[in-house]
Amino acid sequence: MKVTMRDVAKAAGVSPASVSFALRGDPRIKPETAQRIRDIANRMNYSVNATAKSLRSGRTGVIEAAVFQLDRPFYSQLLAGISNAALEHGVQAVAQQISTGKIGHEKSILEKVANQFCDGVILSAGGLSNAEIMELSKGKPVVLLDDQSYQGPFDSVFTPCEDGAEAAVTHLFDMGCQNIGLVGAEFRPFDQALRSMRVVDRRLIGCLRAFERHGLKLAESAVVPLDDWDTDDAYEAVSKTISEGRFTFDGLFCMTDAVAFGVLRALREHGIRVPDDVAVIGFDGVHAGEYVTPSLSTIAVNIDEIARQSVSILCRRINEGRHGAPAMPKHVTVGYEVVVRESSARIS
Repeated sequence: MKVTMRDVAKAAGVSPASVSFALRGDPRIKPETAQRIRDIANRMNYSVNATAKSLRSGRTGVIEAAVFQLDRPFYSQLLAGISNAALEHGVQAVAQQISTGKIGHEKSILEKVANQFCDGVILSAGGLSNAEIMELSKGKPVVLLDDQSYQGPFDSVFTPCEDGAEAAVTHLFDMGCQNIGLVGAEFRPFDQALRSMRVVDRRLIGCLRAFERHGLKLAESAVVPLDDWDTDDAYEAVSKTISEGRFTFDGLFCMTDAVAFGVLRALREHGIRVPDDVAVIGFDGVHAGEYVTPSLSTIAVNIDEIARQSVSILCRRINEGRHGAPAMPKHVTVGYEVVVRESSARIS
């Protein structure tokens, strides 16, 4: 016999309404009570009748997470966190890849949101304006990851780009590095970078601040640009820089851990010792950094917190049932930790 919501309520000693609230992550139920109800529902193999629920509420119980590349370590770890957080709120999360620079993909995803595919979306929308997001979402809740507008009209969760990058470069200076290079940045003057909210420019701002604090200016020759923050591209770019005799660095800040993995490989193949000859630090804090050789120093972003905040904010907006961007959008920047491992730990 199929287990009903009333069966779960009886086993938990609560009302059916409390079970319903707990399974959809309604804040009216205390977190510890909601978790107990979910545990009981799982043990009893209770499942929500999704079709009936959707007809009653006008919701599907599905949220979408749309990110640039599903195969990147940062995004795969983030999506796992979003999936777990969604389950804690009683909803399901599905993932969608947005190819970098292909605006049509981003528009298509938001059009699906408007057509009842899901109740809301967590979106990396680097190529869409606020007006386009407003129009295409048709009032469905949207949470932006690293919003590219300053204090924009949508809820957003940010990585600590400026402060994290400044801490990374400062760490290299502290390790005694005197010729520090950046891999994956685009060189531009400080005032130009300040006018941009792109992730790459926000991280560049942090680097420039660190150089300035040490009485130095970042030279254009100290930047190794990449078309994409890709491991293969980083490997090729640094290998080329070394082969052409332009590699003069004793410290490298890589814009992501994925970039750092390619850099470490290139340095090893060219006989450059890490950290003896060159200290290397990445940005993100993905799990794989612990297991490469040498293990990777990094700016470890609280990826699980990005997932929890994004899902929590989105589910709150869905439950509010509001249309359009919120009157008072929430903007959250998560924390970070400087994790020092073998790739930069020089012994004086």
